[in-house]
Amino acid sequence: MKKVTQNYILVALLFLGSLVEAVSGFVLWFVLPHVGGGGRFRGAEREFWGVSREMWVDMHDWAAVALIVIVVVHIIMHWPWIVRMTKRYLRPAVAAPTNA
Repeated sequence: MKKVTQNYILVALLFLGSLVEAVSGFVLWFVLPHVGGGGRFRGAEREFWGVSREMWVDMHDWAAVALIVIVVVHIIMHWPWIVRMTKRYLRPAVAAPTNA
């Protein structure tokens, strides 16, 4: 498989994982907040789009795990580039010769 195809797949997976993480986080924060201690959300709905709060938590958690794995793979795949760029930026600037 070509490197450009690998990069495309990696970025697509990062996007999809981020989308799942964002949507599930939004649902858990605003739509299905944690009900505990008789707070203001007592008796709130425990499902959204036919999916239970517990399933939303599972999706959120597994999307986070998948994103960590994908980011690690991304760093491994691009490590030579990271090293080259770091060396380039940390190399002391060469002084221009003076004609004095």
